[in-house]
This record gives sequence, C-alpha cells and structure tokens, in this order.
Amino acid sequence: MENDQNHIIASLSQSDRSHLLKQCTLVDLQTGRILSTSGANQIYFPINGLISILSLGDVTPNFEVGMVGREGMYGIPFALGLKSTDFHASVLYPGQAWSISTTVFRTELHHNRGLQLALNRYINIVIEQLYNTCRCIKFHTLSERLAKWLLMSQDRSNALEFSITQETLASLLGVRRVGITAAANQLRSNGIIEYSRGHVTILNRKHLEKQACSCYLDETKLYTKTL
Repeated sequence: MENDQNHIIASLSQSDRSHLLKQCTLVDLQTGRILSTSGANQIYFPINGLISILSLGDVTPNFEVGMVGREGMYGIPFALGLKSTDFHASVLYPGQAWSISTTVFRTELHHNRGLQLALNRYINIVIEQLYNTCRCIKFHTLSERLAKWLLMSQDRSNALEFSITQETLASLLGVRRVGITAAANQLRSNGIIEYSRGHVTILNRKHLEKQACSCYLDETKLYTKTL
C-alpha cells in the first residue's frame, strides 16, 4: 500500500472507493485544530498527520485515549448515530484528510456493504487497542510507554520528525513533565532520538523498538490489520 493513502479507503473495491471519494473533500488539518466536541457533522479519513483523541475530564483534560492516522478514521460515534461524546479530537501533527459530512457518510454506509465491513473491522481494532492501552498504563514504565508512543505516532503520521513539547507529551501520557524529561533524556543519551526545543527526530528506530514495551508488538499486529 502506498504511504499517501488512507488504509480504510484503500481497502475498498475500486467502485466503492470511487463512489465514496466523490462525496469527500480533501482538507488540510493544521496543528491544534479541534475537529469536534459534540454535534459533529464531519468525519475524517487522514492521509498523513495525526489526530489525538483526548479526554474531557476535569482531572486530566488532555489525556490521550487514542490516536488516528492514515490507518483509520475519526468520527466513529457520530457515524453510528450518536450526537455527543465524552472526548474531543485535536490535530497533533499537520496533514491532509478526506472529509465527509456525517449525514452523507451514514447514507453511504447504509448502501455500501464494503464500507460497512471496513468500518466494523476498524471498530474491532480500536476496541483491542483500548484494551492494550489500559494494560500498558497499569504494568509498563513511562520510558517504555514513551518509546511505544513515539513508534505509534511515526507509524500513523508517516513522518520522520515531530514538533511536540514535553508539556504536551506529559499531558497526553497523563504524567508529570519531569518524568517525560527523564525518559526522553535517556533515549537521547543512547542515541535513539534527538530532542531539542520541542522537536523530536527518531535516529534509530530499531533501538527504539527494543526500548518499547511488549504492547508495541501487539499494536503492530493491530496496525497491520488495517493494511
């Protein structure tokens, strides 16, 4: 599969894909853009970049509960008919996405059997990812979780470098900044990443994979299912 395609759309037959894309609009997603909170009327299929799904809770309001890149779509609750959600989505890394109105998508979903199967398959993958995330938070160290997060982020965004601050990483992972500083410094001192002034470059992906917890192997299997 080419790197400039959304995996869900690319998995459809040529006729189903063509019919869906005729109803989509290619949009630019800029960093920090809030895609929806409640009453959303758009669904997004990223081609590149990264969407972070965040908790709206009072204690950790920017805690990341999921991420969406070229492997998936944002807007599952609205596609299934819900009017609101306890989470919101923010663009973490800029990129492009196919956008379609919720109403049009639900009509398309009703008539497009291939799209129904692709969506059901993706929902199952997302559920498995949530199980893995809960286990990871409970049993693995911050250093392992950070390494896994960087790898997952690169997989989805198709980017080699990221602009992200320690404050943002700490918020996303639900930890204190001092913990992120220590974990990032360890990876940097081992020559695995370069991290300076909110800019991260992965220098040695193989070594980063060794630093990540076993959850990343499970995540890779799930991610491969979208190809």
